[in-house]
Amino acid sequence: MEIKMYPLFNDVFATDDLLGIFYPLCCAGNNMHFVSSNGLWMDEQYATENNTFAYTRFELINGKYNFKGDIRLYKGYEYAKKIFSILENDFNKNGNNYLNNKLQTNIYIEEIKKILPPQTTEDIDLNYYLKTFYEFSINKLNYNLNGNFGEFSFFMKGKNNPNKSPIIYNEKEYSKEGGGNIDEEIIKGYSYVGAIIGYEFFTDGNDTVLYYDEKENKVLSVNNYS
Repeated sequence: MEIKMYPLFNDVFATDDLLGIFYPLCCAGNNMHFVSSNGLWMDEQYATENNTFAYTRFELINGKYNFKGDIRLYKGYEYAKKIFSILENDFNKNGNNYLNNKLQTNIYIEEIKKILPPQTTEDIDLNYYLKTFYEFSINKLNYNLNGNFGEFSFFMKGKNNPNKSPIIYNEKEYSKEGGGNIDEEIIKGYSYVGAIIGYEFFTDGNDTVLYYDEKENKVLSVNNYS
């Protein structure tokens, strides 16, 4: 199965509703997309059958994910969407310098805050959101330039990555690496696609485990904290 790293947002999602909330990580084949909402905490009073703290269910439409959940689940989503383009524009302009200078996350956070509009909600953990964006973006840039996957923590600490990890783990590998503590009721009726390890895309321990219901043409993206 062909794996495509860091696909464009609009190649994964049918609409822009989740822009600034979900990150496209990689694709397995044409329509199995690994995505993550790392960076935002969740308000479980807005959980629905299509999105909860534990998972997000997507409809597949022409190979893209269609979201039918409640966006209010993601705390501070309005402010996140407001600043996301600012973060992207800055990184497009300065990312190479950040990478070459091995700019530390805490310094990036303090500097980038200076160009952001005033924080309009206490719901968002802004430091966590900025940390997630920066580490994802640096990992992506490093991969695109050098072909090195998941090396943020290694080059920031001046070490070589001793492990050449797979990008997508099969069921046996994931049970070993990530613990595999998945609620069986959530995935009933779905077939296992694979799993990605969260800290290899960010430095966050929230893994993404993907399941597919061929009959309903739906994908279940399960959050698994390892």
